[in-house]
Amino acid sequence: MFKNTYILIWSEQPDELMKFYRDVLQLPLNEKIDIPERNGRMADFGYEFQLTPTMQVWIGKHSKVKGKSKDPLRIMHNLYTDDVQNWYEKVRNAGCEILTPPVLTPFATDENPTYVSTFLDPEGNAWQFMGTLQPQE
Repeated sequence: MFKNTYILIWSEQPDELMKFYRDVLQLPLNEKIDIPERNGRMADFGYEFQLTPTMQVWIGKHSKVKGKSKDPLRIMHNLYTDDVQNWYEKVRNAGCEILTPPVLTPFATDENPTYVSTFLDPEGNAWQFMGTLQPQE
């Protein structure tokens, strides 16, 4: 069985992409990691964010990644929240391409009205907010 997951996002410009995840999605930045040159490998760097207590997101530079994602819908990551509408507005106001504004999911019920909103980050990677529209009282 698996123990954990670690999301890797490669970028041509990780410094710029890092700002979106830090400032708009408000993910806590654990650290910037500088990887020294060794054993014939080039020096590298990246940013590690805490997504959940056991899940991190890494944004790093990759020499073979150029420009925006060419097939952003192939892999999507869901961010579960009790305030889909608020997060949707934050990414929309940040200029992200919105693929789906908050809508009820096909598996929503009266007891569990689950909404989804899909957007592309600044480099075209697909993410979805999944949950209720606002905090439940």
